[in-house]
Amino acid sequence: MNGSKKQKRRIMDMEVIEDKNMIKLLMEPTRAKIVFDYLVKDSMTVKQLSEVTGKNPGTILHHIQKLKEVGLVFEERTEQTQTGIVQRYYRASAREYRMGISEMIQATGDDTTKRLKSIIKSLSVFGIDVPEDQIEQAMELMTALINRENELSSRNLIMNEEGYDKMSSSIRGDASRIMRRFALEEDSQYRDLRTNWHAFLRSHRRGI
Repeated sequence: MNGSKKQKRRIMDMEVIEDKNMIKLLMEPTRAKIVFDYLVKDSMTVKQLSEVTGKNPGTILHHIQKLKEVGLVFEERTEQTQTGIVQRYYRASAREYRMGISEMIQATGDDTTKRLKSIIKSLSVFGIDVPEDQIEQAMELMTALINRENELSSRNLIMNEEGYDKMSSSIRGDASRIMRRFALEEDSQYRDLRTNWHAFLRSHRRGI
């Protein structure tokens, strides 16, 4: 089996998706599965993706083309089989994706807004009671914190791609989390946002 490697493309450790059209694209269940379950981990062919998802190859190819158009997926390499068939291997542009909260609200409207409100209300089971008239403030504080965390985490550059690829997935994940946490703790804007969020939570803690 002959292989043809394309020019080495840097795969990001984490990418924050802020384009609302890209977010909408990933809301489709099959595309989300292709990217988040498979192509963030390894490169695969249309045939392989068809087998693991149970979808026909034509459907998978259609989704791959859509994902390629917006840059979420790229063709990593090709391999020619002994019968002369060229197999194309596709890979996600990052090993992890996060979606900007503000952009998700724009893309999905009430769905994301309702989810955020539900999350804040659910804090009551942990003793944090946020009054109805302060839920909007809580959403603003939480959104600002998450957006800043996403922004900083997406700057976590991999300097040694080859060494990174040689790590086991568990070690890679642990190392990545350490560096992301380090970046957050070094950022004064993030620390201020976190302080404000924690102060808000403390002020609504039951018994205080």
